[in-house]
Amino acid sequence: MKERMLKEIELLRAKYPNLQHGENYDWILIPDFPLPDGLNRKQTKLLFLIPSSYPHTAPDNFYVESGLKLSNDNPIQNYSEGAGVPLGGSWGCFSWHAEQWHPSSSTEEGDNLLSFMRSVKIRLRELG
Repeated sequence: MKERMLKEIELLRAKYPNLQHGENYDWILIPDFPLPDGLNRKQTKLLFLIPSSYPHTAPDNFYVESGLKLSNDNPIQNYSEGAGVPLGGSWGCFSWHAEQWHPSSSTEEGDNLLSFMRSVKIRLRELG
C-alpha cells in the first residue's frame, strides 16, 4: 500500500503543492485549499483521513478549519463544528461520502485520492 500511497500523493501534490501527510499515510492536509464563492473565506485548511482499508474503501468525510459559514450566514447542511482529528486544533466536519467508489489496481485508472478531492470540490461548489 505504501507504494500506491506515494504515487497518489504525488498526483495530489501536482494540484496542491503544499500538501502534507501523516507519517503512516493515514491523513492528508492541504493547508491552503481554495474555497468557492459563497463562503465566508477564500481558503481553508482541509484535512481528510485515509481508512486502513484504502483503496478498497474510500475516504469518508472531510474537515476544514472551524468557523466556516455561508456568506449569507445560513447554516451549511451536513456540516458540524467541534470535530476531533489527529492534528488537534478546532475543526468542522463535512459528512461526505463518495457516491461511487471504483478503485483499480493502477493508480492512473479508477478512483483514487485525486478523484476523492474532485468530489470534495463539487460538494463545496454546491454550497454557493
